[in-house]
Amino acid sequence: MAIFGSVPVLITFSVLSCFLTSPPPLVSATAADRTELATQVCKNTTNFAFCHDAIYSDPRAPDADRYVLSYIAFGKAYSNATDTKDYIASKIKSGGGKPETLLGLKKCLGYYEEAVRVLAEMLGNLDSETFSGLDKLSVEAEGYPRACEKRFGGRSPITTRNDNLIELANICYVVAKLYEYH
Repeated sequence: MAIFGSVPVLITFSVLSCFLTSPPPLVSATAADRTELATQVCKNTTNFAFCHDAIYSDPRAPDADRYVLSYIAFGKAYSNATDTKDYIASKIKSGGGKPETLLGLKKCLGYYEEAVRVLAEMLGNLDSETFSGLDKLSVEAEGYPRACEKRFGGRSPITTRNDNLIELANICYVVAKLYEYH
């Protein structure tokens, strides 16, 4: 009789010891791998610190797979280009400044309109899971702030904004390389 009375205690002890000694769930390993993906992407950019700050400013970054990471990178670049386009338009509208500066800003406005168009296309391609050409579009997007800067023959009134979009487009390029296509 004493043997049968201790069976529930032994079963309970056996079950508890299995749970206490089992490895952590696989979800933890997956989250760590995804964090590593974001860091790995940043290590392949031209400016690790800029990339890390930009990507990890989004709360989704620590658990991001390549799709979420793409939305973060492409979205940040799109937002930056749109904000800069609006900033340039407001500077032109205010009319202040030298005529050659206003002329340069008008050219830059056109460049930024194209950058916004290209980045919107990238987001649309991501939505439709059309990954072919994302890398080429990233390079194209990077070319527009470079052209804007070149228009001023050196330092433009929006150099920092141009530099930021160049860095963000570089992140987009590295993220685009996560997709294999033929």
